[in-house]
Amino acid sequence: MKKYLALLVFSILAAALSGCAIEPVPPCPNIRIDSVTAGFTVFGPGGGQDITDIAYQAEIVSFEGTCSFDDDGVEVSMDMDIIVSGGPAVEPGNIDLYYFVALPRFHPEPAGKKIFTRRHNIPNSGARRNRIAESNIRIFIPLEDRVTAAAYDVYLGFQLTDEQLGYNRSRNR
Repeated sequence: MKKYLALLVFSILAAALSGCAIEPVPPCPNIRIDSVTAGFTVFGPGGGQDITDIAYQAEIVSFEGTCSFDDDGVEVSMDMDIIVSGGPAVEPGNIDLYYFVALPRFHPEPAGKKIFTRRHNIPNSGARRNRIAESNIRIFIPLEDRVTAAAYDVYLGFQLTDEQLGYNRSRNR
């Protein structure tokens, strides 16, 4: 009797579930860390760019992202990890880290890039290397008709000065 009852329950469940249409989950946008702007170096006073002149360095080391869809588009939510390392010329205190989320498909429109700020305190002693967890970074991408979210690239990087960008490019050659 127990066998028949279990078979009956299973059959009812299977019949109920077979009427449900399960739509595939659309793919999220492609998120990437921009290699040229993934890190930067700040040098101390005096204009030198030797290893002993480094005040601090910052680097985006990882991220995780999720997305959710509505009728107008897709919201992307990201968490990002940054490492900040004090150098020999470090001066303790607060620094502002400017990072961006860019959508090349919308460049040069204002929707093509959003800049965020994270304040960080460089301690006067102790750990010279700090991990910063920046969470809940959100952007909304309006989707064009018949274009999937996977067709949109999203880039993370630091908003650099011309000098910092030039320094990074010279090191990547």
